[in-house]
Amino acid sequence: MAAMSSAKAAVPAWGVGPGLLRGGGFALPSVIATEIARVLSDRIVFLELAPGTRILEEEVGAGFGVSRSPIREAFRMLEADGLVVRAARRGVSVTPMSRRDLDEVYACRVGLEGLAAAEATRHIDAEGRAQVERLIAGLRAAFAADDVPTFFQHNVAFTRAIHAASQNQTLIRIVAGIEKQALRYRYLAHLQSREMLAMTLDGHGGVAEAVLAGKPDLARRRAGQLMRRSHGVIARALAESAYALPGDAGVAELEEP
Repeated sequence: MAAMSSAKAAVPAWGVGPGLLRGGGFALPSVIATEIARVLSDRIVFLELAPGTRILEEEVGAGFGVSRSPIREAFRMLEADGLVVRAARRGVSVTPMSRRDLDEVYACRVGLEGLAAAEATRHIDAEGRAQVERLIAGLRAAFAADDVPTFFQHNVAFTRAIHAASQNQTLIRIVAGIEKQALRYRYLAHLQSREMLAMTLDGHGGVAEAVLAGKPDLARRRAGQLMRRSHGVIARALAESAYALPGDAGVAELEEP
């Protein structure tokens, strides 16, 4: 596969993406490695850097105008997030998308997102309530307009709003790490399946209703159900995509926790 090959993407050229994963534009020299990792993360999530694509230090350095040292540090960050892999004599490449990876990520998300929703029900404040309501309204508007990029960004923002409302910092750190691996699977399904959008809107609406009504058990149950349904839709989207691995298979359905 050619180095730095590109797929269709919603992210523009180096350094000017939406900063979905970590936010902000290119910042201070003291955080150059973090900013490089942020931009590359966005390009991986939005499939501009397709699974298996080699990422060359020379090309990244030329794009940012920096030395190899911060680039190598950025690669280490991305490797820790599960977004790139290193191989002898091949260097760094984007981690393949596989059913095993998807199954493992969503087996974790079923329980963790349910816990986050239940905790959010118990601890959400007035500001959090207003944010949840705004994001649900934004999801509905984007769905009606068939605006997939905006819908996806509201989807991610809603999930993070529930995490923040839980006020459980340990839980927030854990789900943030898993989310980085889940995002590109979610985005792929958003691109390929209208069912994913409709299911997400319905599922988030149900979770929001339970959270705002102060029903933690219902919120937990609905969040877990949404994760299991999402897993099934994403698995089908992956199998039908150009990124599917030959002979790749996984569990048919995630079990109840």
